[in-house]
Amino acid sequence: MKISIIIPVYNVENYLAECLNSVVNQTYRDIEIIIVNDGSTDNSFSIIQQYQLHDERIKIINQENQGLSAARNAGMKVASGDYLWFIDSDDYVAINACEEFVKHLCTGCDLVVFNRCLFDDQEKEIVTFNDVNKIYNSGRAYLLNAVKYRDFAAPVCFKIFRRNLIQTLQLRFTKDIVYEDLLFSFEYLYNSNKVIVLDDNLYFYRHHRNGNITSTIKDKDRDVLYTVGAIDRYLLQRGDRNDLYDIMLFTWVYNSIIIKYICIAPFSCKAHRIIRDILEDSVFHKYVSNILTINNMPFRYKCSAWLSLNCYPLFVLFIYSYFKLTRIFK
Repeated sequence: MKISIIIPVYNVENYLAECLNSVVNQTYRDIEIIIVNDGSTDNSFSIIQQYQLHDERIKIINQENQGLSAARNAGMKVASGDYLWFIDSDDYVAINACEEFVKHLCTGCDLVVFNRCLFDDQEKEIVTFNDVNKIYNSGRAYLLNAVKYRDFAAPVCFKIFRRNLIQTLQLRFTKDIVYEDLLFSFEYLYNSNKVIVLDDNLYFYRHHRNGNITSTIKDKDRDVLYTVGAIDRYLLQRGDRNDLYDIMLFTWVYNSIIIKYICIAPFSCKAHRIIRDILEDSVFHKYVSNILTINNMPFRYKCSAWLSLNCYPLFVLFIYSYFKLTRIFK
């Protein structure tokens, strides 16, 4: 059983060796390593070439800068493995990761999900799932349960995908948008069968890197609305109505954009303009409003939803104070 590892690369010369070392030294050897150099202007391409000289499993795609989605799509086109793993080039993985995956992939599952460790230059924080070492008969069952227990993580790098199912569904990452992982993960899960959730901490996710997509404020963050709209249309076409989808989209947008902005830039006019644009979007506004009608929703979510719709200044104060106090008393 072969695993294709797809690694998009763009200007990560300071982190690339750590990533590639963790991949080429995997204890499971039947892998192919597809590295997509997405128009790097630093020494990243030279580093990749040096690794290729010593490992014939490495394939290099060299293209003009087109963004993360296009780089992943390019990697998928040439992948020949039974399963695909997307790894970000500023992260690294446990060297026994593929060996652990294969133990479970041999049972014929469509997806393996696993724990991860968030880290930066100062500290590491292991993020674990509440419901681990469990098998689900469908991706949709896993998705709804993960949302229910606040365990769902959109990034594709924490998951192993079956390649022929991706081909059957004709899935691709949407180009020219950010936060594209949710749409890809959602459509795959919605149409997949057996899912296994592992307790193993196999992925080390670097956050708060300068220039990292998750640490900056930019106009393209409004792209979250594209994903919200696409999932909304997908569910409407199938007549599928479940409060847990409301929670998924509400918490995903709040965590990835709104809460992040308020915590790191509470006085930024640009940040608040983007937040207001997101909150005033008609489709997302519907999901925020629905949160107020869902039973057993935690108070902080209902309070956040109500304040964001009715009293924005108090909403900002509530979010900022809540997370500052949580950090102090952690």
